[in-house]
Amino acid sequence: MQEFNPQNQIENQLFNQEQVQQQSQNNTSSKQNVEIEQIANIITDLDRRLRILEERYNNIRKKIQLTDQNILETERGFVKELKILNEDNLKLKKDVSDYFEKISIFNDEISQAAKKTDIMVIEKYLDLWDPKNFVTRKELREYLKEKIRLEKSDSTSEKEDTGLKKEINEEDESEEYQD
Repeated sequence: MQEFNPQNQIENQLFNQEQVQQQSQNNTSSKQNVEIEQIANIITDLDRRLRILEERYNNIRKKIQLTDQNILETERGFVKELKILNEDNLKLKKDVSDYFEKISIFNDEISQAAKKTDIMVIEKYLDLWDPKNFVTRKELREYLKEKIRLEKSDSTSEKEDTGLKKEINEEDESEEYQD
C-alpha cells in the first residue's frame, strides 16, 4: 500500500479516523486472536491431560488383568496342592488305622503267649520228669523182643509168648501207619 499524505485538516481527520478504526479493528482482531489462542492452548492442554489419563487407565487395567490372572493361577495351584494334601491325609489316616489294627492283633497274640511264670512251671516239670531218660518205641520194642527171647529160652508158657508177640506186632503196625 501507498502511504497517504493528508493535505488538509479534514483529510487528516479522516485519515486518522481510518487509522484509529484500523487499529481498533486490529486490536479487536488481535484480542480475538489472543482469546482463540488461549482457548486453543487450553483445549490442547486438556487433550494432552486426557490422553495421559487414558494411558494411566489402560496401564491400570492391564495391571489389574495381570493381577487377576496371577490370582487365578495361584488359586489353581492352591487347589491342586489342597487335593494332594487331602489325598496324603487320607492315605495317612488309612495307614494309621492299619497300624492300630496290626498293633491290636499283636497285643492279642502277646496276651495268648505263655508268660514267664508258665515257662518256669514247665521247666520244673521237665526237670522233674527228665525226658532224656524216657524210652523210645524202638527201644521198647527191642526190650520186649529181648524179653520174649529170654522167656522162650526159659519156656515157661506158650500163652504168654503169643500174647506178647501180638502186642509187638500191633505196635509195629501202628508205627508203620504213623511213619
